[in-house]
Amino acid sequence: MNEFDVTIVGGGLAGLAASLFLGRAGVRTILLDSGESSLRRVAVVHNYLGFPDGVGGSELLELGRRQVERFGVDVRTGRVTIARHEGEGFSIETTDARVTSRYLVLASNKRTDLAVALGLELGGFGTKFVAVDADGQTAVPGCYAVGRITGLPSQAVISAGDGARVAIGIVQRIRGGYYVDHDV
Repeated sequence: MNEFDVTIVGGGLAGLAASLFLGRAGVRTILLDSGESSLRRVAVVHNYLGFPDGVGGSELLELGRRQVERFGVDVRTGRVTIARHEGEGFSIETTDARVTSRYLVLASNKRTDLAVALGLELGGFGTKFVAVDADGQTAVPGCYAVGRITGLPSQAVISAGDGARVAIGIVQRIRGGYYVDHDV
């Protein structure tokens, strides 16, 4: 079955954080990761909480991937070839599959082509950012953007926090009310 509530394109920290919060809330989520996150090239990340001696970028991404999979997120490696807004949702094609979802989260600063294909205008420094409202929504209904593609600074902790913030908003929209994710 390739029908989900949310499709996330981008497996960096913003996409992983959004996936984590959605998965923990029981939202049917797929994360499509091409493996191109810039964080993979970072030898040591020193500004991420919980790692007093730093952590390698690839290791941090792998730990995040294992964590989201633990909470039921379907993580697939592959490149998205087409993203379409169709009616009340989205149709996403990869080199291997086609998935549909009610919501789409753009979490890759390298894939501005997908934003343009959806009809979004790029702006900001270098004309490579997508405009979002206070909830992370773009001008396309049901489409959100998180992390660096929104023009936020690229620090890992900021990207992860943005993904978490937007995911909580999507959960609230799906459930129709206030939602808090915390451990007991």
